[in-house]
Amino acid sequence: MSTLAGVMIFTIVRYYVVPGITEHYPSLADFISARGPLLSFALFPPFMLLLYYLTGYYVNVTQKSRIKEFLRTVSASAAGSIVYFLVVLLNDILPKRTWNYEVLLLFAGILFATVYISRLSLTTYLRRSMRRPGSEKSYILVTASTHPASDLEWLKTVERDYHFRITAICSTSVLNATDRSCISPDDLETYAAANRIDGVVLRPSGLDEEATLKLLNRLFSFDVPVLTSPDDRAMIFGHVRFDAIDVTPLVDISKVDLPDNIVAIKRFVDILVSSIALAITSPVILALAMVIKRQSPGPVFYSQERIGYRRRPFHIYKLRSMITESEPSGPVLSRDNDPRITPIGQFMRKYRLDELPNLWNVLKGDMSLVGPRPEREYFIRRIIDIAPHYTLLHLVRPGLTSWGMVRYGYASDVPSMVERMRFDLLYVSNLSLSVDMRIMLHTILTICRGEGK
Repeated sequence: MSTLAGVMIFTIVRYYVVPGITEHYPSLADFISARGPLLSFALFPPFMLLLYYLTGYYVNVTQKSRIKEFLRTVSASAAGSIVYFLVVLLNDILPKRTWNYEVLLLFAGILFATVYISRLSLTTYLRRSMRRPGSEKSYILVTASTHPASDLEWLKTVERDYHFRITAICSTSVLNATDRSCISPDDLETYAAANRIDGVVLRPSGLDEEATLKLLNRLFSFDVPVLTSPDDRAMIFGHVRFDAIDVTPLVDISKVDLPDNIVAIKRFVDILVSSIALAITSPVILALAMVIKRQSPGPVFYSQERIGYRRRPFHIYKLRSMITESEPSGPVLSRDNDPRITPIGQFMRKYRLDELPNLWNVLKGDMSLVGPRPEREYFIRRIIDIAPHYTLLHLVRPGLTSWGMVRYGYASDVPSMVERMRFDLLYVSNLSLSVDMRIMLHTILTICRGEGK
């Protein structure tokens, strides 16, 4: 609405300021109802919404600094104004060439003012709402300190800075505090099921790396932010990005540090590519479904629960490549020359065609085009017993393809899954759009060569 308001205000100003318009349009109403302005009212706001999204403005709206909010509005307004000028205003006949720049700057200024005022008003209202008594978010403090009472002063500062309330403390020793409730670490899941938890503050000093990672695996299942101090996080993840200078430094280790615009662009690419790919490959999926139905009894599509982003369970969809009842005695990984695989299944796996329905998971948001392959809970527990740092893979959405799949391929046993995991951890640590593009290129080449397993 703010963008539309900016365009309408500029159109009114343009009618009275730009020479020659009043000669062709006797009244402002005639000018506004003309084809050009009406098209700009209809098409420019949706274009700007997409631009705002791609700049990352809609990611963590209330957590952005005022400076970032200002700069992102300036950049988006400038880019949108240039596009608007080239499409709508460039053909205006003006007596002086410099008027082109003046009109462009006028539009950019009006667009910025209307958008920024609305953004500033909205975020100010939301932030004040979060600070009202009774509106604080409910967090729990998980600490391994041998003197947890020393955490009380620290957490009071954290509550003041971040405007949330620590409602319970879980520690390895007893905390004596009249206004805090204490829970045993063994009761974390029970407490989370019975109470609202908006986030966790983690102070793992006193725990070794293996114990910390196992604890993180439990905390990620709550699907809430997990905040910790930069010093502790450096031990867990290896690097720190923090730009707020007026609060106690806490960083969210339940997500990968990516600029908001990269998060937005990655999701936009997921939606765009999966939509187009589903439309193009639907005849292939239909043809394969007919062959699957003729070759073996049972459903055409296969659904299985996997564990995804922040340990959220979801159902992954594939074309069935095995006989039905392929796991009568429990979960079993596929292997070379697996007798459970049907003839068409062998062909589909060679070219990874059985994974085409995964595109629906990408479109829904369960998965991304690129990310660690999702596993079942049964195998995750076995992997974590060997390599607790596997839980770090849950910091990102699982993917249709991955660095591990490109470099290692499918795994036939748990040690192989651990070996493949090393490549996926490299991906999490080096996640970028360029890395995604290279992984996708290698995947396409693998499919074209029929090197899938």
